[in-house]
Amino acid sequence: MPVETAPLVTSAESFQPAPMQAKSAPTNLSAGERPPASGVRLPQLAAARRAELGRAQGGPGVAARIGSAREVPDTFDAAAMARTLKWHQRPGRGHAAAISFTSEGAAGLRVGLLVRKLPADAVIRGYARGAGTAFEIPGRTVLETLRRNRDAGDLSEEGRTYWTPVVQGEELTVEIVLPPGASGDAVDIAVPRLSHLHVKADDFGTLKIGEAASCNVDVSCVNEPNTSQSTARMLFTSGGTTFLCTGTLVNDSISSGTPYFLSASHCISNQSAASSLNTYWFYRSTACNVLQLNPGYRRLNLGATLLYTSTTTDTSFMRLNEPAPAGAVFSGWRVDAPSIGEAVIGIHHPWGDLQKYNEGSVSGFGSCSPGWEPGTFSCAPTSQSGGNFVMSTWSRGTTEAGSSGSGLFSTLGGSRYLIGQLYGGSASCSFNGADAYGRLDTAYFAGLSRWLSPPVAPATPRSAIYRFYNATTGAHFFTMNTQERDWLTSGPSPFKYEGVAFYAYASAVAGASPVYRFYNTLTGRHFYTISDAERDNVLALMPYYRYEGIGWYAQATSGGTAAAVYRLYNAALATHFYTTSEFERDWAQPSYQYEGVGYYAWSTQ
Repeated sequence: MPVETAPLVTSAESFQPAPMQAKSAPTNLSAGERPPASGVRLPQLAAARRAELGRAQGGPGVAARIGSAREVPDTFDAAAMARTLKWHQRPGRGHAAAISFTSEGAAGLRVGLLVRKLPADAVIRGYARGAGTAFEIPGRTVLETLRRNRDAGDLSEEGRTYWTPVVQGEELTVEIVLPPGASGDAVDIAVPRLSHLHVKADDFGTLKIGEAASCNVDVSCVNEPNTSQSTARMLFTSGGTTFLCTGTLVNDSISSGTPYFLSASHCISNQSAASSLNTYWFYRSTACNVLQLNPGYRRLNLGATLLYTSTTTDTSFMRLNEPAPAGAVFSGWRVDAPSIGEAVIGIHHPWGDLQKYNEGSVSGFGSCSPGWEPGTFSCAPTSQSGGNFVMSTWSRGTTEAGSSGSGLFSTLGGSRYLIGQLYGGSASCSFNGADAYGRLDTAYFAGLSRWLSPPVAPATPRSAIYRFYNATTGAHFFTMNTQERDWLTSGPSPFKYEGVAFYAYASAVAGASPVYRFYNTLTGRHFYTISDAERDNVLALMPYYRYEGIGWYAQATSGGTAAAVYRLYNAALATHFYTTSEFERDWAQPSYQYEGVGYYAWSTQ
């Protein structure tokens, strides 16, 4: 293998990619599409319990709680659920059933679906009674989410639970739509509990807007478009309890557009909680100091994949399971250590309120650990080299519960760079205490560099593999040939250039094997394989495939810095798709069936 070395990466710039279609846009719903719903009603909580839970609760080093678990006896297990579900045959289509869950006095609801069996082609819908839109989750997405939980080692009931997106109000109807030919026997689902929200999750209205402390600065009053548009309000559920935090969209060193998302480990520390994540973008006021929610805010429902978590720096690093919304900015970052006195700002959602801004400076470094009492921690002052947390004090604004996980940004050359995420602290409007932020530079060298700075430069240069999308065939085309690339981009053509897909070798090198290229004369689509056996099989049995020779050289097995090139197949188009992006691999399903790793290539020359 060629000898490779890793570059010294100290920063990445902010990045705003072209918009992609979000998966979790609401679906319009007509009354005629709704099957009759069975009803399940939970009585209003006792007055003392309502008083205890009536407002969000939180503190330094803990996520702000806005919802509590309530058990649902009528659907507690599969047998009870089967007695409650009433399946209806839809003419010319599959069966459907619906249950209306009501928790009296709730400001919003999430329902936890304990899934043991569900057809991949089924659809889960959810809506409030009388609503014109619904969230719609494919069964395949539910199963993939639970697979992530299982692959992360969560074999518990919580790991088998899919939390629906939030619906406002005290009622939520959950509908299960089966594909043609499937019966109710194909479903084994229960709803042992739901999450009863004590404050509204989307439009807080008078309940939450304006509840943040008075010294907080409305982000609409300052000029911070990039940091504001990279910051999202977080809502997630664990065991039926629902919480609020804040997180930041993070760029990588190659601006791949992968939606990496940084928050605090004390917010999300396991895959099951990450799977339940809803993120709220552009959740800010319409104008400076106007207590009115921007109507252009967006919510993503499909959770995240947890990539790295550490209590040492209170870091939670995830990849969102769908693209960031149009207009979101991927934050730049720095991994050189901050300095005492350095000017910093924070962007956050205290108590889940509209987005706020604060500014101050680095006041020192600390070694922080949880205290004996829940929701407390302490930090011992230490040196720059010994502290895993950077301490900041504020000259404008403050932080509160719900701000946990929010980004700390420094300035260099007029640009903002992410340098940490909030653990907690003693800052308030009445006390100029310090806040502790987990250091991004420490987390980067401990593990985040794997995603934020893909490794790097070989002794033998590789060549770019260019990717095109053919609007006529609906398939992708890959080539290393620059003349072929230029010809396709030089005039009117159905081929849309999408950039560099990955890098590979133009000629044979030690450890690399040829990737063979074929052209399907019936469909006008290309096929690529590194397998000699598959090449020979195509040549022998598929005369309509024209062999075009070796496209490039890559690795047949993993090793070094080579990344997997995932292979997927679309039966309707009779074509394959290849990508090194885990995000794109997951995004392409279920339209494309995942076939595994085709071979291994590289993200850099």
